[in-house]
Amino acid sequence: MKMKNIAFTICAKNYIGLAQVLEKSIKKYHPDIDFFILVADEITPEDKLTSLARNVLIAKDVLGFSIQKWNDMSFKYDLTEFCTSIKPACFKFLINNFHPDTCIYFDPDILVFDNLNSIFDSLNQYSIILTPHITTIEENYTGSLQENGLLFTGMFNLGFLACKCNDVTNQMLNWWDKRLEDRCFINRMENYFTDQKWMDFLPSFFPNELLISHDLGLNFAPWNFYEREILNQDGKFYVINRLEVSGKEKTSLKFVHFSGFNYKGLLSNEVSQGNIPGLAIYPDIVQVIDEYGRWLKSSSFPEFASLNYSYNVFSKGTPISKTHRKLYRRLSEDGVLTGNPFDENGTFYQSLKAGKLLSKALVSSDKQGIGNLEGVNRKLVKVNKLFSLLFKVVGAERFFMLVRLLRIYSKLENHVYLIDPTYLKEAKIRD
Repeated sequence: MKMKNIAFTICAKNYIGLAQVLEKSIKKYHPDIDFFILVADEITPEDKLTSLARNVLIAKDVLGFSIQKWNDMSFKYDLTEFCTSIKPACFKFLINNFHPDTCIYFDPDILVFDNLNSIFDSLNQYSIILTPHITTIEENYTGSLQENGLLFTGMFNLGFLACKCNDVTNQMLNWWDKRLEDRCFINRMENYFTDQKWMDFLPSFFPNELLISHDLGLNFAPWNFYEREILNQDGKFYVINRLEVSGKEKTSLKFVHFSGFNYKGLLSNEVSQGNIPGLAIYPDIVQVIDEYGRWLKSSSFPEFASLNYSYNVFSKGTPISKTHRKLYRRLSEDGVLTGNPFDENGTFYQSLKAGKLLSKALVSSDKQGIGNLEGVNRKLVKVNKLFSLLFKVVGAERFFMLVRLLRIYSKLENHVYLIDPTYLKEAKIRD
């Protein structure tokens, strides 16, 4: 009996075209796979889209979230957090409604270069397949992404997840779904990294049902460029371990995850990658980047790329900043807020307005790292002098106690007193 296989991705509407490139690359090798694009966004008249393909589904309309829960999650999470927070719900929707034998998730910025038969073959034996970010031990690590970055993001990359539709997968999805409703943040202080960090639990939960794949041709991506080398033999791409001196085994390149690349730039042959500083792009990798650029140039990507994410603004168009989301999160968790957080006539917006927290400067600061601030070194020298003076006044014990307290205040959620005066009367600090 022939197996029924489903693959899907999740994206905002500006990446629908990117997702359709992924779809075409899958269909090239597996025309019988049912592929779906779940859009974590809303289509508005201003988007001027005449129609969408039948396999493009608006997540809000099909996943069954209550309006209150959808508003809560789409507001407190940023774009990346929100798209990943609904991933297990998308899995469950597709499994329950289309009854496949296997279901595979891919990030929209992936291009498939060969058939995926090895994945389907492995799902005959295993229930879940994960791919680690890196697979090669080095005493002196040589990767561009720092090891503490890997510790923060987790051992596995969730741009890919393959599942056999059985009781083990159902158990995992229900567990994962529950946690992502409220704990899908990118937050170093709380050790969260979207949906991804949670997967570090799976080897402990499912030692016999989980395959941690060391196939170097799966999830070839910027964080493992340094350990994997591309070979082009008679027009077909293979991968070998770049770090091994001898005994290099080659495997076919199944898919490349172009995470963090400037996709608009690739349309004009400009290659840049934004989330790994100093990333080494080796000459052998340029050929697959060029191939992705060719796919993008002949795709629908430009048609969608300029569309704006619906959940980046309040109801009348005022931009939402990272600070707004974090303050809302705290008030929501404390049960202080009611109503739609996007509503500019609502309690939350009016509180921000009264607290003078709706400036455009606040929104623009979201994109600035501390190291990029103008005159930051000069400012830090002044802060050091101020702290030195404070140390002399209060003494070592009180000074370092204050420093530890200031760490807590670096968490934006702890500044809700700026818009809710009840927090000035009672300390409710959260580490």
